[in-house]
Amino acid sequence: MSIEATIQDLTRRWLKGAADNDVEAIMALYHPAIRSFDAILAIQVSGEKAYRAHWQKCMESCPAEAFFEMHDLVVEASDSLAVSHSLTHCGATVEGEKQGGWMRCTHVWKRDGDQWKIVHEHFSCPFNPEGMSLIMTWQPEHAPVPFN
Repeated sequence: MSIEATIQDLTRRWLKGAADNDVEAIMALYHPAIRSFDAILAIQVSGEKAYRAHWQKCMESCPAEAFFEMHDLVVEASDSLAVSHSLTHCGATVEGEKQGGWMRCTHVWKRDGDQWKIVHEHFSCPFNPEGMSLIMTWQPEHAPVPFN
């Protein structure tokens, strides 16, 4: 299996863990020295223990069933590092209606022996400098290609 296909498979596991609110499944994909620039609650989280607590807090604050959908996934890889980036639609399903927004997601993967682990994760939203606010209503200008 190519490195790109391996990263795609691991990304599917990450998506399933996130959608299932399964902190252990998600954390199994992170390197112990994970450094995250998240868009929720904290500007930066470093280390496995702190990031596990961060994920748990995020999941507990979700008002209903979470959803995570990746689109336009691109994977670039070498022998020891890989980068994946996508547009991610995430939020919660409340009374049958998806409520959430689009974010940009980047994962940096490092080969650790025979396994690939996420060493850096970055989620962000577009920002409007005129209004000094996040653009939570942003929509892609093209038809995003779902990754599943």
